[in-house]
Amino acid sequence: MSIVVNGILIGALWAVLGLGKQLILGVLRFVNFAHASFALIGMYVLYVLWNATGINPFILVVPVAVILGLLGLAIERPLIRPLVARGQRAQMIATLALLTLIQALLNLGFGAAGRTTPSDLTTSGTTLLPGVFVTWSSLLVFGFALVAFGVVWLLLNRTTFGLQVLATSQRRDSAVYCGINVRRVYGLAFALTIALAGLVGALYAIGTPVTPTSATPLLVLMFVVPILGGLGSIPGVLIGGVIVGILQGLTTSFLPPQLENAIIYLIFVLVLMVRPQGVLGNAALLTERST
Repeated sequence: MSIVVNGILIGALWAVLGLGKQLILGVLRFVNFAHASFALIGMYVLYVLWNATGINPFILVVPVAVILGLLGLAIERPLIRPLVARGQRAQMIATLALLTLIQALLNLGFGAAGRTTPSDLTTSGTTLLPGVFVTWSSLLVFGFALVAFGVVWLLLNRTTFGLQVLATSQRRDSAVYCGINVRRVYGLAFALTIALAGLVGALYAIGTPVTPTSATPLLVLMFVVPILGGLGSIPGVLIGGVIVGILQGLTTSFLPPQLENAIIYLIFVLVLMVRPQGVLGNAALLTERST
């Protein structure tokens, strides 16, 4: 039971990472392999802010997300927008190069040694259920993740911006004819996804040594979670993240840690063989995007 509970708690964090990835795929139709590297930048931004101020790192999580969102807004026009119309092959090559560049710059600036942002909340906690101990940091991470999902859901379903995102993702040309500033929607949507990546990176970095290669495991998760849960479904992304979190807990407890990603990929493939659209995905949406 402890493995399942803690898997659900960390799975919510992976769901936020997948949510950002789903927005990029759904709105921009953009394959961004560098998405995990922005989470990596968030890890180091948190470390720098904590090192400079000494403030509880959980208080610094929101400023980190804001900083990364502004970074996303700044780079969308010169770096991302020209790639949107160039096809997936150019997008993959360019974003892989960006990922490598970001890792190299962080290695140059901070070195290869791990940088840790400590918090007492990573070691203290409470007994949530009989025999199930969880740390306060895990509960806070879960809370931040749920708030992030709630904010994104409200933005997409209760605001004019959300209606513009929906229209742009479904019929870009029709959205232009309706007077929607598609470029503005792209820019704000991309900034939102990078802010979510920064949030994930900051929460992940609390109590965990961070190196320039810390984004590597996230490369697997950022694709598996949204596709496993179902493209076009926010609840599906949450389910996908929880599934991955529980699988991680089970594999690290009963199998060699080297098999962690292999097991996740295996379950991922098996689910897609039965439901290619994912757990809660829309089969019609999958067919539309494959044509």
